[in-house]
Amino acid sequence: MGIEKNGPKGAESAGAAESADTGSPGRKGSSLWRGFLQHWLLFLVLVATIAIQTTAFVYHRASDRAQQAPAPGEIDLGTFRFETEPAEGGQTLQADFSLHVALQEAAERVARQKLSARKFRVQQDIEELLRKAHAGDFDDPTLQELKRQLLEQIDQTLGLRAISEVIITGLKLEREGPPRAPVTSTADTAD
Repeated sequence: MGIEKNGPKGAESAGAAESADTGSPGRKGSSLWRGFLQHWLLFLVLVATIAIQTTAFVYHRASDRAQQAPAPGEIDLGTFRFETEPAEGGQTLQADFSLHVALQEAAERVARQKLSARKFRVQQDIEELLRKAHAGDFDDPTLQELKRQLLEQIDQTLGLRAISEVIITGLKLEREGPPRAPVTSTADTAD
C-alpha cells in the first residue's frame, strides 16, 4: 500500500498539489489576466470620475456666466452715485446704483454701435443729469420719474429712440432720519 501511494497516482497527486502552490502555466496566465482586468477597471473608473468632474465644472461655470451676462437687448452702462446738496434737504442723502438699458428690438444693432461709440459721452450726460436731480427723485420706490429722465437723456445723446426701458439694480440709499437712541437690552434675572 505504501508503494501505491508513491506510485504513478501518488506522483500525479503530488504534482497537482505542487502546481497549485507554484502555479502552472495555465493558472499563471489566468492570474495575470485577472490582474490586468483589475488595473484596467481601476483605470476606467478613474477616467470616468475625471470626465464627470470636468463636465460638472464646465456646466457650473457656464451657468454662472449665463446668470451674469445681461439678456440680449440689455446693456450695462455702469455704476453711478447721486449725492444731495447740503442745503437741499430731503430724506435721501446719497444713492449708489448700477444702470442698464433695454434696447428696442428694431434699433438694437444701431443702438449697440452708437452706445459703443459714445459710451463716455452717455456716462457724462447721466452724471450731469444726476447732479441736477433732487433727493425727492429717489423717494418713489419705482423711480419712474428718474427713469423717464434717464431714458430721454440717453436717447438724446444717441440721437435716436433706441431705449425701451431703464433698469436700475443694486440701489443703495443713505437716508437722513432722526437720530436713533442706543438700544440696550437687559436680562431678566431671578432673585
